[in-house]
Amino acid sequence: MTGNTGQDDKTGNVIIDTARLLLREGLVARTWGNLSQRSGDDRYLITPSGRGYETMTPEELVEVDFEGKWSGDLKPSGERGLHTEIYRELPEVQFIIHTHQPYASALSVSGAAVEIPAELAERIGSTALPTAAYGLPSTGKLHKAVLATLRETGSRAILMQGHGAVLFGQDANELVDLAKEVEAACRTQFELMTGWKEKDGAARVRCFERDGFGLPPQIIHIFMRRDDAGAVVATDDPLFLQFSQTGLPAYLDDFSQLVGLKVGQTFGKTMIYGHKATYFLGADLDEAQAVATVARKNALAALVAKVTSAKPIGWLDGTIMHGVYKFKYSKLKD
Repeated sequence: MTGNTGQDDKTGNVIIDTARLLLREGLVARTWGNLSQRSGDDRYLITPSGRGYETMTPEELVEVDFEGKWSGDLKPSGERGLHTEIYRELPEVQFIIHTHQPYASALSVSGAAVEIPAELAERIGSTALPTAAYGLPSTGKLHKAVLATLRETGSRAILMQGHGAVLFGQDANELVDLAKEVEAACRTQFELMTGWKEKDGAARVRCFERDGFGLPPQIIHIFMRRDDAGAVVATDDPLFLQFSQTGLPAYLDDFSQLVGLKVGQTFGKTMIYGHKATYFLGADLDEAQAVATVARKNALAALVAKVTSAKPIGWLDGTIMHGVYKFKYSKLKD
């Protein structure tokens, strides 16, 4: 086996084009999420770990067999075991997407199935949108939980508690449309459940880079305190500010990875509360915007937790994820 069998550049291009479409639609962010396409009875092509979709090439995709074997210069996605379980269980499945879409991820923290319109229920093959029990990312516990939910419900769209969603079927474009429809249904349920409805244009977002001109005093202060920060994203979004006094715990895996277990009034590493604004820090503007995107999803999840009594990610799990991301996956972007 090779990193890319070259079995068909068209296959690779479909995966990459689909990944970029998911990125534009806001259903994945940065390197989170993964996609694959079956390439044989017992193998598939999957996106590599820690690589951005914007610059990914077909040669970087990795072919994995059902025994978990692969070769090449790049490591396949850590969730390859999840893809293997689904392909092995359902021979008719040709394509899988794992998303981190905002409202679906937020609703997943309750652990409960989500009510959806009858037409969408028919499309996914289940009476409701099911949620698989929690497991750390890339672990057998998570993969087995998804498989158990698949067998129990027959759904081809499944939420993963505190993590995201996985959707599978025959056609890439059909799955993107399905993911968008799932997100719309989850947004409707979120608004009904929490009473929170975002207003277009209600929040101001400003971006600053360390070498920029005319920086406000509070931004200069952040750069002086954090010499490793190259950029700051600032917003007065009330979604974040409502947690400025109580703190914002981690309810989603990617928040615990990128930000930590909780953000309060202390001077944080990647997210800071001010009096009237929230600040997101990164080595560059792309990273600062990624922090803001992940934090926004987590704030939505925190609103769901308020009304469902969902618990934050545990200390041990959160510490493991933050450490792994800091010392391993974040290095893959370089």
